[in-house]
Amino acid sequence: MKVHERIRRYIESNGLKMNYIADRSSIELKRFYRVINGDSILSADEYEKICIGLNVELDFFKDKFLFSKNKSA
Repeated sequence: MKVHERIRRYIESNGLKMNYIADRSSIELKRFYRVINGDSILSADEYEKICIGLNVELDFFKDKFLFSKNKSA
């Protein structure tokens, strides 16, 4: 599952509103929807802002998607 899908699932499963998280994340609403829907690439800055908006640690989604495909890395 991609990052934007995990974030979207987290928001929905916690009964949060997308516009509320966009506002708390200081991301323009249209941009937020494009990112969450996978229509635009999620930047590291936006990821950080969304984590802040969700009030979760930056490594909250780490075990879910941040791993090296190169085992020697």
